[in-house]
Amino acid sequence: MKHPTFAERHRRHQPFLSPRPTAPAEDQPRLVCRADAALDGKPIHVGDIVHLKPADGPRVKARVIYNAPLNGEVSYTTDLVTQMTESGRVLTQRFRFRHEHVHKIESPRS
Repeated sequence: MKHPTFAERHRRHQPFLSPRPTAPAEDQPRLVCRADAALDGKPIHVGDIVHLKPADGPRVKARVIYNAPLNGEVSYTTDLVTQMTESGRVLTQRFRFRHEHVHKIESPRS
């Protein structure tokens, strides 16, 4: 009897469905890079609050939930709570960004 390959074993599993729906990445607004170099080199950690500026709209504050190196740079992810649905579920807007998009960092450690 032939044993199934790794791909065959895992193809049967359903994808994980998040209990908190998020907007697709392509729906993310374009972010404005900061103009000054005051934050260059300042580390951003998971749990920090960052201020981001979408090209169309007001500044937003969101907590960093993930960071990972990607193509030689660190990419960060936040979830911003946007609204509650009638059923009580929380809708979030996910932002993926790089250090140059951060206009202010609030660290709970300081």
